[in-house]
Amino acid sequence: MKGKVRIMESAYTLANRELEEIRLKNKEKESIRHSEVLLKAPRLAEIESELMKQGTRLLKCVLNRCEDFEDIKGTIQGLQKEKSQLLIKNGFDENYLDDIYSCYECRDTGFVEGRRCECLKKLIVKNIGENSNLTEHMRKQRFENFDLSLFANQDDEGGHTLKVMQIVCDKALSFAETFDETKDNFLILGNAGTGKTFVTSCIGNRALERGKTVYYQTAFKLFEILENNKFNKVEEDLVDIVKYIYDVDLLIIDDLGTEFTTQFTLAALFDIINSRIISGKSTVISTNLNFEELSNTYSQRVTSRFMESYQLIQTVGKDLRTILKLRNKK
Repeated sequence: MKGKVRIMESAYTLANRELEEIRLKNKEKESIRHSEVLLKAPRLAEIESELMKQGTRLLKCVLNRCEDFEDIKGTIQGLQKEKSQLLIKNGFDENYLDDIYSCYECRDTGFVEGRRCECLKKLIVKNIGENSNLTEHMRKQRFENFDLSLFANQDDEGGHTLKVMQIVCDKALSFAETFDETKDNFLILGNAGTGKTFVTSCIGNRALERGKTVYYQTAFKLFEILENNKFNKVEEDLVDIVKYIYDVDLLIIDDLGTEFTTQFTLAALFDIINSRIISGKSTVISTNLNFEELSNTYSQRVTSRFMESYQLIQTVGKDLRTILKLRNKK
């Protein structure tokens, strides 16, 4: 769990830390190159020492407006030319000792003219994804590979299953594209194996692509985290994770109803749902329970929030795991 606490730092903080590591590695490469050249051409040390002296003289000359400016400038240019010739003579490229950058647009600072460079943006998106808690397998589950053919020919009249799942897919995509503007929420009901987790993964991945923060957790594990934090049942500090659960742009709670139902979990569920509605943060919940079972299991306060503030959709069809097994055998 200690590792989990670390990744709850903001994606921006983690991206900047990674950028600092990139800078340090490049400095190490520069140092190695410098040592290589010195080994073959000791004269380099004298040239660089003289360049530093002349650079200081030039700065003083600019500040004091002295007449030696052009002479000093000429000396510096001569030393730089000698340095380039020395490198070539010893089998190196004349730019071998130039500063090394992974991104030459921003020179590894992360900013170009006061704006975030593309390299920093990519690192932020990458770390947002790492914070999501989606498994490697789930990160591959996207709308573009949502295989609707799995729902075809399921022995229902008029292809009802396929039509319903097409609507589910369309509504889920629309939600993933707009939830941050609409402040909407999503409740997915359906039997086991009908694609609920796949749909939630698709939503989560599309949100990540849009640069939104996402946190996925099963209901069982989510309430375990909250309970351990509340009653200090473990040594690790879970405060950052709990804060992230409440603050993340999109919270995904999978398999609601599989947790041990206690007074604590009932209260915790309402608090999460209600707090996130009030703060305009969107939540996606999936469950094997139908709405009547939800009403019987959870308080009226919870189900009323579902009715008032959630889009309710129902997945249908046969267990996809069985269908996939049969398809793979062919």
